[in-house]
Amino acid sequence: MRFLNDLWLLDIAVEFENSRPVVWLWCKDKSSETYIVKLSYSPSFYIVSDRITSVLESLKSQQLKLEIVDRKIRGREVKALKVYVDVEDVESIAKKITKGLRDIQVFEEDIRPSVKFLIENGLRPSGGLRVEGRLVEDGFYKVVEAEKVEYIPDTVPPPLRVLSFDVIYYSKSGSPRPERDPAIIISISTSKGLTTQLIGDEKQILQEFLNIIQREDPDVIVSFSSNRIHWNYLIERARMHGLKLAVGRLSSEPHTSIHGHVSIRGRINIDLEDMARDIPELTVETLDEFVNYLGLELSLDTVEDWEIAETWERNPERIKKYSLQRAETLLRCYDALADYIFSLSELTGMPADYVLTASTGFRVENYLMYLAVEKNELIPKKPEVSHVSYIGGLVKSPKPGLHRDVVVVDFRSMYPSLMIKYNVSFDTLSEEGEYVSPNNYRFRKEPEGFLPHALKTLISERRRIQEYLKKLNPESVEARVLNARQKAVKVISNAVYGYTGWVGARWYTREVAEATTSWGRQVISESMKKAEELGMKVIYSDTDSLFLQDYGGKLEVFLKWIEEDLGLEAKVDKVYRMIIFTEAKKKYAGITVDSKIDIVGLEAVRGDWSMIAREAQTETIKTLLETGDRREALKTARRYVKKLMDGDVELRKLILWKQITRPLDEYEATQPHIVVARQLIQEGWRIQPGDKVGYIVIRGGGPLYRRVKPYFKVSKEEIDWEYYIDKQVMQACIRILEPLGVKPEELKKTGEVSLTDFL
Repeated sequence: MRFLNDLWLLDIAVEFENSRPVVWLWCKDKSSETYIVKLSYSPSFYIVSDRITSVLESLKSQQLKLEIVDRKIRGREVKALKVYVDVEDVESIAKKITKGLRDIQVFEEDIRPSVKFLIENGLRPSGGLRVEGRLVEDGFYKVVEAEKVEYIPDTVPPPLRVLSFDVIYYSKSGSPRPERDPAIIISISTSKGLTTQLIGDEKQILQEFLNIIQREDPDVIVSFSSNRIHWNYLIERARMHGLKLAVGRLSSEPHTSIHGHVSIRGRINIDLEDMARDIPELTVETLDEFVNYLGLELSLDTVEDWEIAETWERNPERIKKYSLQRAETLLRCYDALADYIFSLSELTGMPADYVLTASTGFRVENYLMYLAVEKNELIPKKPEVSHVSYIGGLVKSPKPGLHRDVVVVDFRSMYPSLMIKYNVSFDTLSEEGEYVSPNNYRFRKEPEGFLPHALKTLISERRRIQEYLKKLNPESVEARVLNARQKAVKVISNAVYGYTGWVGARWYTREVAEATTSWGRQVISESMKKAEELGMKVIYSDTDSLFLQDYGGKLEVFLKWIEEDLGLEAKVDKVYRMIIFTEAKKKYAGITVDSKIDIVGLEAVRGDWSMIAREAQTETIKTLLETGDRREALKTARRYVKKLMDGDVELRKLILWKQITRPLDEYEATQPHIVVARQLIQEGWRIQPGDKVGYIVIRGGGPLYRRVKPYFKVSKEEIDWEYYIDKQVMQACIRILEPLGVKPEELKKTGEVSLTDFL
């Protein structure tokens, strides 16, 4: 039966049928029917040599499909031999094929076949497809043998079936271990309204979990910590009961991909912990903290990991309630984030589950690989270079203290704009270049560079979306999707310059990053000079923005000068009625004319300080900015000091969280969080790189690392209250108050605030 329809790409895999690779595109139509679109595909790689004809002749005996094509390497035109191989491991076969060949370069053998197929055909996950071919099966899943597949931009995702789940394991000591500790609860919530809990015999729990997934047939499975913990744990527990954890379509098990995330055939596996770990403001990457960060009005009756076994024995209903809350909360989080996830996926060309685990550098790189294929640019290997730091943007040190009536002028997309203006790219870098950066790198004026072309495409796309958005009802589904898309475009475009200075980048070119920042420093320096000529006072600058006073009647002239003389765009970003600068760069707090408080770089927004210190600093800042009265601010700080003196603070507000960033045996034993981590491991807790360890400082003699305990083992009688006064709350508050003339010792006074406190 002939088939012609518009579909939406959910997932991609390369399967082998009759020993030949076949691409399977898992797709959805507008009515949420599931399709498998199949296309025959031969993966390929390229060989480049000055003797390309002789290379071709030497490989003919291997009975390979070979083709000489025109390509580019960093803008330089070359002849390349395209070699087609019907295998999954292209890298290994490429080594065998090219063994013995001299003076050659090999390209694109290290790109996965599924990725290569997408970029070569311009198809994008989470995007629209027009499929033409034959419908060969019309069963539970419809199967199409495709003759032609085209990408359709601006396709709104169809209704997707979503299932979220949470698992509770029972461990009497330490972290649960799959070889020992069973799953006692699996809570499930779906977009179709199903809410249920599976409790009882573990084999029955797991079997019913599989039954529900089969019946509900979700397109998206949402969880928290499934990539790190749940999927592998559940696979092992299922095998112990003679079960196969067939949660993928066509009865397949989850499998860990080479990128570290877990893939589930025909479904999108969304682990929201991946997003949480990408948010530096979170103290600890838990679902509770993630929900708070998103601003969702949801509350969880939290049971911490170390409490689960005891609480299950004493009050199992509390555990059941908490687990069900988590499953329902995960579904709500997904609803809030889906548009952005799918927009980022479509823009970068990464499947939605992988794009969450990928760093910004990999997201930019995947976007550039699509463009490389369009421009006939061969995709290079990842370089083997050591990190070399370079000078960043210009930051003018602020004058510490309180300032009134401050406007922030922000350069719109400054680095992308400079790269476009001066044609800054790896393929235009040349000793004969007409554009000379302040640090003496030269770039050709013509032809247009690869990176400027990429940035123009991104900026044009964002403006197109923004114009179209003006015509839509802001509450419509289409408007919501497009707004998420323009935000994703902004994230990628602003990251392109930094990508070129990342040593893991395929197109690593340190000169590009250095030149771009040098032009950026020049722009800020000239702009500060012009602002002062116009009679404004520059009180601070930060990379691509200026903080100005005495700006009345002068801003319009200044912005016009930036546009006409510098060829850049700038806008008024914020107007602060009051702002406090500390002694350090990138650390300030201000209150806007509409009474919104911004805190940047201070302890209050850093996860490695105790909650009591962050709370004390936040409230001190709030008092200062709302009243403008430094005496009132000092009173607020003293109230927090007194709370600690009286021992009137919850234990959870004293926890210090520190992240384990590498294997424990690479650390010295004198760091407090490492001492605690090793203690927890001895007691059976699982601690691995990426985890955060929470501890509280207790009374005693000797260095700090000898005076720490896991936070859940501390009683109030043990706490070193003086440490939290001197090293936490006072340090956080004095950063705000010292620029106002307050001395540290004044914070411990309990009497009325007087002028002498500021002398």
